[in-house]
Amino acid sequence: MDKKVVIVGAGIVGLSTAYYLNKAGIEVTAIESTNGNDNCSYGNAGYVAPSHLIPLASPGIISQGLKWMLSSSSPFYIQPKLSRDLLKWGWLFKKASTDKRVKAAIPVLYDLTTQSQQLYEEILAEERIEAGYNKPGLLMVCQTKEALKHEIELVEIANQYGLEASALSREETEKLDPNVAYTMAGSVYFGCDGWMTPNVFMDQFKALLIKRGVKIDYQTELQEISVRGNQITEFVTNRGSYQADEYIIAAGSWSPRLAKKLKIDIPLQPGKGYSFNIEKSPVSPKLPSILVEGRIATTPMLNGLRMAGTMEITGVNHDINMKRVNGIIDSVKEAIPDFENYDFSKIKPWAGLRPCTPDGLPYIGRSTSLENLQIGTGHAMLGWTLGPITGKILSEDILGKTLSIQSPLLSVDRYRR
Repeated sequence: MDKKVVIVGAGIVGLSTAYYLNKAGIEVTAIESTNGNDNCSYGNAGYVAPSHLIPLASPGIISQGLKWMLSSSSPFYIQPKLSRDLLKWGWLFKKASTDKRVKAAIPVLYDLTTQSQQLYEEILAEERIEAGYNKPGLLMVCQTKEALKHEIELVEIANQYGLEASALSREETEKLDPNVAYTMAGSVYFGCDGWMTPNVFMDQFKALLIKRGVKIDYQTELQEISVRGNQITEFVTNRGSYQADEYIIAAGSWSPRLAKKLKIDIPLQPGKGYSFNIEKSPVSPKLPSILVEGRIATTPMLNGLRMAGTMEITGVNHDINMKRVNGIIDSVKEAIPDFENYDFSKIKPWAGLRPCTPDGLPYIGRSTSLENLQIGTGHAMLGWTLGPITGKILSEDILGKTLSIQSPLLSVDRYRR
């Protein structure tokens, strides 16, 4: 098939799309506004997590979020401001936070996460990428019985879909991972989940694609989009113009700005998350964990122990708020006493922007307004998990294949008036 495709965005979604198109013999160019090492695909927690079946917009999250907003170091924060986009997003988020909407989303997220995990495992094996991938599971560590009770409800949902999940007592948790003494009432174990070191995967994946002929242009910013009729004819950047048969926007939290140039409305807010690595950790966990009360992810990686957390909606910026970073540190000290006397002064905090849709489901596919445009964004905390399946679906559409997953809940136009 003699087609040219230009992709905006060289994170895991953009590169996965390029991978599948390149395998089919398509000429692919990816353009990326950054230097390539500071998007969300590098500093995240590295989870490949079918356990994450509940979308961000769910019952109870609004009231919990309002409580958290009163604390400067809490896991969740929305900066109050008079922004039409933010107000609209908040209203749509509230509408989506119902039992009915969540029940409709769960099977879609199940299909996306499980298929994406399988694709990761195929890529790792076929391409011989060594990124520290492990799949003995993920612990949800609960300090209180109340939190444990809520997590056990998620176990029941996971079990209904055939996913390996179980509730563990304190003693059972310590037996499963004797390397960490958590302050806890108990935990939930998701044996279905895996993890890896994302920056190591990205570096090898990128090198593989370049070797196979995919062109990746960094520090290339899309400035204008030329349209004739219902087709894009050109992407104009700070480094020249790009012409192709098909165009894809997979630019994470920057995607709505680009879509607006085409009069396409995809409600989305950047949810800033922070992470940092500890090279000489006082503990060496066998398993990654989520410290449930603080919403902190801890992941044993090839280059040390990574800690990640917070959801801060303050616009498109990478400013680091040390109150948020200190909130992560305080939560870690509370949940893992071995860190109480650890010196965190030398950590190098990283910030990334998760693209969050109002209903917690990504935008994947074509907009009806333009024949040769697809969008793949809005994965929130599941961006790393869902990279391969998103790329596969976008490539299947271009190649004229039956889509691996089809659902109106993923429609790019679902909020169109």
